[in-house]
Amino acid sequence: MVSEGHLSAKPRRGYRKTRRAEDEMQTMAQIVDAAEALHQTIGPARTSLSAIAVQAGVTRATVYRHFPDDESLFIACSSQWLSRQRPPNPGAWVTPDDPLARLRLGLTDIYRYYRSGEQMLTLIHRDADTVPPSVKTRREGAQSQWIEILWRGFGRRRSKKLQAAIGHAVSFETWRSLCITQGLSNRSAVQLMVDFVGTASGELGSEIEGRK
Repeated sequence: MVSEGHLSAKPRRGYRKTRRAEDEMQTMAQIVDAAEALHQTIGPARTSLSAIAVQAGVTRATVYRHFPDDESLFIACSSQWLSRQRPPNPGAWVTPDDPLARLRLGLTDIYRYYRSGEQMLTLIHRDADTVPPSVKTRREGAQSQWIEILWRGFGRRRSKKLQAAIGHAVSFETWRSLCITQGLSNRSAVQLMVDFVGTASGELGSEIEGRK
């Protein structure tokens, strides 16, 4: 005969197991939140494991237990930050047949993303040497895709010089120089870069010649 005590033991063990798993998930979330907050305020290069542990309210050993190396924690932090942003959507840029209209649409989208994430992106670029290769590769791959889609719109007028001009226009450093250092609005910066790329492509050059 099975006693009531034995019948109730399994549910209690199951509850404890579920509760333990929930506690572990909460601890992991606290660690990722702490890393993200520090990356956004002091930057990855100045964020130590001890600082993350203090911010999260856990021990260094607990951080190591959940994230055995810096790269795994950085990836979790980066993924969480990106999930809270609205990254550029290059698939929405391909509709205009006019290459400069496509460029304007793309740069408007990119510069919106840069402005909304300026604080984190500035520190990530400043501390680029500390960014794990996998994260750096993903970021560079996205930027290469932006350049390719915008460059492709120029058809037969494509050239290495034009590709370089578009690469300069989509760069975070370019946006930051124009909008943060020089104080331009996103709209003004987009217009300036559309004119710049248009000149490199010969689009604006032809227009100016026609006005003379």
